[in-house]
Amino acid sequence: MSYLSFSRRWAGYLSRQTNLPAEQETVLTYIIEVLALTFLNVFLTLLVGAFLGVLPGTAACLVTTALFRHIAGGAHSNSPLRCAVVTIIIYPMLALLSTYFNRLGQGAVDMLSIVAFGVGMMAMIVLAPVDSVAAPIISTVRRKKLKYASVAFVMLVIVATLWFRGSQWQYAEMVRTCVALTLLWVSFMLTGWGHGFMAVIDGISLRKR
Repeated sequence: MSYLSFSRRWAGYLSRQTNLPAEQETVLTYIIEVLALTFLNVFLTLLVGAFLGVLPGTAACLVTTALFRHIAGGAHSNSPLRCAVVTIIIYPMLALLSTYFNRLGQGAVDMLSIVAFGVGMMAMIVLAPVDSVAAPIISTVRRKKLKYASVAFVMLVIVATLWFRGSQWQYAEMVRTCVALTLLWVSFMLTGWGHGFMAVIDGISLRKR
C-alpha cells in the first residue's frame, strides 16, 4: 500500500523520537494518513455540498454512511486518498439528486424510501457484515452481532425518516431523501458490484506517462 509523503514524514519523525521499530512505523503511517484524510474528506465533502446548495443533505449522507459502514462494512479502496475522492464526489451528488426527487413530490420520495428500506433490509440480512482481507471477521459471534446491529440501524433509519416526513423543518424532505439514497449506495457497496466498482477505482493510474 502506498502512502502520501506527509504521512511518511510525520510517522518517520515520531518513530525516531520514540524509537519505534520499522513495522510499527508502517502502522503509524497508516493511522496518520487515515485520520488526516478523514478530517479533510469530511471538510471537503461538506464544502462541495455547501457550494452546490445541498449542505444539509450532504451532511445527512455522511451521517447515514458512518452509521452503516462501521458495522455493515463494504467495499473499500486500497488507497485512503481514493476513498476520500469517491466520498467527496458521491455524497454531494446524492444530495443534489435528492432535489430532483423532492421536486417530484412527497409521493415520489415515499416510493423511493420504501424501495431503499426494502433493498437495505435485504442487503443487511443477506450480505452484512462484509469484511476485508486486511481485517477479517473471524468470530462467528461478532459476525452475528454486527448483522443484528446492521438490521437494527435500518429500522432506526426508518423511524428517523418517518419523523422527518412529518417535520416542518425546511430541509426535512431533502434529508429524508438523502437518507434513502445513501442507504441504496451503502447496500450497493456490500455487493460484488460494489467491490468491482472500487476495484475499477483502484485500477485507475494516477502516474504521468
